[in-house]
Amino acid sequence: MMRMPTLMLLCIAAAAALHCGCAGPYAVGYAIDPVEGPPIKYNTPVLVRPFADQRPRLERFEPADAGQYSFYSSDIWFKEDVAASITRAFQHELANAGIEVAAEGNHLLGNKPYLRLTAEVVHFIVTRKPVPVATMQDKVDTLWLRDQFSVRVALRVNLIDTKSEKKVMQRYYESSDSFTQRAGMIDVEQYKPGSATPPKKTDSKTADNDYCIQLLNKHLKIVLVQARQDIVQLLTP
Repeated sequence: MMRMPTLMLLCIAAAAALHCGCAGPYAVGYAIDPVEGPPIKYNTPVLVRPFADQRPRLERFEPADAGQYSFYSSDIWFKEDVAASITRAFQHELANAGIEVAAEGNHLLGNKPYLRLTAEVVHFIVTRKPVPVATMQDKVDTLWLRDQFSVRVALRVNLIDTKSEKKVMQRYYESSDSFTQRAGMIDVEQYKPGSATPPKKTDSKTADNDYCIQLLNKHLKIVLVQARQDIVQLLTP
């Protein structure tokens, strides 16, 4: 059975993702960095199976208290199915590193042994939540508002040698962060004591949401690059 070119495989994955029914404004993915040094071609192909989506329901759908958040990355925000998008991003990571990404269903690959990769998306979420202004001090003209950001991306990756059917790698990858950041200033004269949400003077909401998605993709990149590096090390003689 002939091997399907890597580019064709990636196109198939992209086409499949388009049928997921998502229609949000944001894409899951990032710009892949060029690999340093001369190009390397590895002899062992890797068959990447579609990633399973094992995220908790509260990461896929907005919770009952969603109104307390300025942004909550439920699935409605994404153009494509999250797990399919992450699968495709990892296929690109492997291909960019010089690894032959084998086509689904090609179980012979000539006389080459190959590795079968399965993975689970365990966490994929970013939120932004206003930090309440607890008190106002006298003789203060302005006050900075702050937002609380929280982001978490986690994958479980398994790699099986299909010739021996033995598991050669089983690892959990996670990248997360939680921090507060200035969101804008308010005028003390406009502030009403006891108000949970004082008036903001901030950039556009779209820009704020874009920043949240950039955070999410940044941590996705950290996770996928680490997984790719481990696989490259495994394939390096």
